[in-house]
Amino acid sequence: MNISNAKVLIIFEESLIEDHTPIIQIELSMLSKWKLNGGEEIVLKAGAKRIPLLVRPFSAEQPLIIISRNTGQSLSLPALSFPVQVTFCKQTKEIAIGPFLSILSDYPIGKREGTFGSMEPFFQEIQSFCEEKGFPFYVHLLEPEQESTAVKGYLLKAGKWEQTVLPVPDVVYNRIHSRAKEKTMLFQEYQNRLDRMDIPMFNLGFLSKLDVHEALIKNEQLLPYLPETIPFQEDKDFADFLERHQNVYVKPSNGSQGRNICKLTNTGEGWVLEQSTVNKDNVLFSKAEDLFTTLKRKIKKQSFIVQQGIDLLQIDHKRVDFRILLNKNRNQAWKITSVVARVSDAGHIVSNLSRGAEMKNGLELLNSTFDDPEAKRLFEQICLLALKTASSLSENQSGNFAELGIDVALDIEKQPWLIEINSKPSKAYQGSYEKFRPSVRAIVEYMHALYQNKIQQGLSDIGRKGD
Repeated sequence: MNISNAKVLIIFEESLIEDHTPIIQIELSMLSKWKLNGGEEIVLKAGAKRIPLLVRPFSAEQPLIIISRNTGQSLSLPALSFPVQVTFCKQTKEIAIGPFLSILSDYPIGKREGTFGSMEPFFQEIQSFCEEKGFPFYVHLLEPEQESTAVKGYLLKAGKWEQTVLPVPDVVYNRIHSRAKEKTMLFQEYQNRLDRMDIPMFNLGFLSKLDVHEALIKNEQLLPYLPETIPFQEDKDFADFLERHQNVYVKPSNGSQGRNICKLTNTGEGWVLEQSTVNKDNVLFSKAEDLFTTLKRKIKKQSFIVQQGIDLLQIDHKRVDFRILLNKNRNQAWKITSVVARVSDAGHIVSNLSRGAEMKNGLELLNSTFDDPEAKRLFEQICLLALKTASSLSENQSGNFAELGIDVALDIEKQPWLIEINSKPSKAYQGSYEKFRPSVRAIVEYMHALYQNKIQQGLSDIGRKGD
């Protein structure tokens, strides 16, 4: 076997030098497992940094590696209080610490409290699970490049995040929440740097509602579940669309959190305009062209879509939809990690959490509304639609996505409809769980799988060069 994994505690000592060569002390059972001898030279790797060291065996009651503080500083290696995973490659005689896993965020850290605001519980949960697995984890922000082989990141110590210089990550999970920031030159340079260093990053970019619709209509199996959708462009197309549907939504193609959405309802006398983010009286338009002109003035040059409104299932006179969270597992297959029902606040035209919606367990809500066989059938139907949608999007949309929030709703006939797909789903609530939410486990295990694939690819490249 070319590679071998172990969890070891790494300790720093003041000085470890022999004949002007830095020393690495390795516990005897590990040396035996790796078939290494004292006096051999190995390479210790952390992120993109490597340093040659001379092996010195020693006896201990647990797997230990001891290096000098200078060696640790050369590798930008932080002092870690828990055993970390290391991978020994027999072919290259290299010990790689990690993987170093990181989240790229744009949430500013609070100077007083030293936390990341609403993302704090999720980040801490990721850190705790990584520690349990032996993976060093940190959060880093989008900043100008300081050094190509190190990064300024936030490491959790005693419940607070401390900024320090760290090895570049082996895998990055993109949680930038701003479309504008992802379009900056700084982000493009960051992405190019990762590409040059062969560092995988997933959930790159946001999903445009129009692009998603055009990708999904290529799958004939999904057509019955997709509301009719057109771009908001031509007045004639808009008028024809109004003729076909009783209710219509006009949404920003790149919007989120239920902002700037308009609902249009045909009353027989004209069209009533309701807005999701403006506390104004509803307005009646008797002519489609007047409504188009008003919306055009509001929208200006932004990209919006016009979408068929669905007569949604209501429970206690409140609209309900379901947010299905899906994650890729280590085999690149989509799995459902949570299903949450969102019950809209009375009087709101959307069911986003930011607009006052109430969250409930999806299956429990169905069980409380329908008899057991029907609730189970509807739940399975919703989940199957979400899985088919995620798979279809992966096939027809560029970008490596490993986590998606898919919104599905039932109409009054209990027919499921695909409402929206979010590549940066909320972390506010994902049902009940004992210690770690399923999505946290899935994200970390997927990141580890990407790291392992990179190691195997490196070994394959070495093998081909040797042929």
